[in-house]
Amino acid sequence: MHLALVPLALAVGLLVGGVGVGGVVLPPALTWLFGMTPHDAAGTSMWSFLFTCAVGTIVYGRSPAMDRRMTGLLALGAAPAAVAGALANGVLPGEIALVPLGVFTLVTGVWHLCFRARAERRRAEEGAARPRMGALAAVSLGVFIGFCSAITGTGGPVLLIPILLIIGIPAVTAVAAAQLVSLPLVLCATAGYAVQGGIDYGMGTLIGALAAVGALLGARLALRMPQRVLHRVTAGVLVGIGALVLANAALG
Repeated sequence: MHLALVPLALAVGLLVGGVGVGGVVLPPALTWLFGMTPHDAAGTSMWSFLFTCAVGTIVYGRSPAMDRRMTGLLALGAAPAAVAGALANGVLPGEIALVPLGVFTLVTGVWHLCFRARAERRRAEEGAARPRMGALAAVSLGVFIGFCSAITGTGGPVLLIPILLIIGIPAVTAVAAAQLVSLPLVLCATAGYAVQGGIDYGMGTLIGALAAVGALLGARLALRMPQRVLHRVTAGVLVGIGALVLANAALG
């Protein structure tokens, strides 16, 4: 077993459980450290995410922060689209698919660190109510998240959380929703990769088991963390991950 596997898996789990966006680190890491093709790295990552998604669903499922209506509609769109995304991964080079993801993640993180507080103050001064997503919008967003997450092998939260934050959903609600949406998304994406033979089940299971431990700790920390702190941590992680993904794409 590669010595880097243990800290990598634990760190991914901690980020996934705590701020929801750690999964995007795994596919590039599997390519760098283990020489996997982007396709196999994406499929193996999806398999390992089943373990962290199960932990996130258990921990966040009964949280008062959970918006069950929105989450259900998002999952309704994400699950079938994830199958299509996994199948498309076999055609589209992984490096190309990750470039827009890296740009989006980096820009979103910077926006939240620098400008979100000002936008929230303006909304409060204008007396604007907390946004509520319509059914069609939620399902459509789910389709987008499911396809893009599966084709890049990153799971759902790295795309879903920034979008929910941008439209004004509280950080803990965004993280909770992303965790629950990810389970059906990852199940369907894994099935799509499985029929193409793009999964290393042994490595994926080991990573998933270790990451689940980190996810449990991260989720419990997030539920006890003040909203302001959780938001800034999430935004900071988005910036770091976006820069990492773009660096990986540039280095080939």
